[in-house]
Amino acid sequence: MDELRLALFQHAPRLGDLAHNTTAIAEVARAEAADLLLTPELSITGYDVRDNAADLAIQLDGATTGLAPFADAPGTIVTGLVEAGPGGAIYNAAVAIQNGHAVHTHRKIYLPTYGMFDEARYFARGRALEPVTIAGWRVGILVCEDFWHPGLVYTLAAAGIDALLVLAAGPGRGAWDGGEHGDFASVDGWERIARTYAHLFGIYVALANRVGVEGAVTFAGGSVIVGPDGGVIARAPSHTECVIRATLSRSRLHSARQPAWHGRDDDPGLVVRELSRLTQC
Repeated sequence: MDELRLALFQHAPRLGDLAHNTTAIAEVARAEAADLLLTPELSITGYDVRDNAADLAIQLDGATTGLAPFADAPGTIVTGLVEAGPGGAIYNAAVAIQNGHAVHTHRKIYLPTYGMFDEARYFARGRALEPVTIAGWRVGILVCEDFWHPGLVYTLAAAGIDALLVLAAGPGRGAWDGGEHGDFASVDGWERIARTYAHLFGIYVALANRVGVEGAVTFAGGSVIVGPDGGVIARAPSHTECVIRATLSRSRLHSARQPAWHGRDDDPGLVVRELSRLTQC
């Protein structure tokens, strides 16, 4: 496909209410009828699951268990949930769903344990990074903290992705100062990184950050879709559930990679060798 119709649902899920959250996402998917619908981190469960993680976990075994509301939804939905993995492991996962079936899963690799975050207490760490093809487009998927580790984005770019999808549950910080594009100064940092990755690697970047409140935490929103030249195509506000949209085009990818594209000159083998040498010291 020369074009991919992307819709991004800036969602405010209800904590622990899987039925409500899956129904809300499925309704947006049917209304938008996009090739790809992206939602934030843990959109199906809410973020602060803590000791309830195991009870809320969904086993992704190819069946529609837990994903039934998506059975008649068009296109591909990429959303966040708690996954019941093998051996009793529980993961903070992003899953691509088609016709109510999980076709690809990314398990969050970097689990934050600073400030308000204590994810490593409840979740196992993902150990793999693999692109997926959606409607003919090669796509990389990361979850929140993963996005702040450039090595993961570099690895996906070296694998030839066209677009990077990021599912986040970033809280609002710097509310009194505000930011350039929202009520929270923290939103600006997310957007700057998204624009830098897009420009540097010549890819689309779609960042879905949630909104809403859980306990004392207000999530920042500010979701954004960035073109491969680093320019913002669509931006969501700070507090409101909403849908933003973009049509991704291969011609825009091509233009962004001309006349100079650093990816052509890159040497992942050299990086692997040097990292191997450094880790052996």
